[in-house]
Amino acid sequence: MSSLLETIESEAIKIVEDAKKKAEEILEEARKKAKAILEDKSYLAELDSLKKKIEKDIEDEVNKIIREAEAKAKKMKIYAETKVRDVARKIASLVAGVEI
Repeated sequence: MSSLLETIESEAIKIVEDAKKKAEEILEEARKKAKAILEDKSYLAELDSLKKKIEKDIEDEVNKIIREAEAKAKKMKIYAETKVRDVARKIASLVAGVEI
């Protein structure tokens, strides 16, 4: 009976040791994969590409806003110059006493 218990205990110890060994192998493999994932910098290129696209989109939008503002300012300048001439004519008419 004691030899049967010793055999069972020996087998149990062997199973536990094998399980520990396999667990260590699995952990080591997981560490290697984790290290490889952390060392993989391919995502940085994708992020850089996305960053450049966003910067270009923003630059294009800013340039569009500037062009629109310049066009509006030009129209306002022409309108203001016309109004100034009209007011100057009225003042000249009032001063000269004749319609210009």
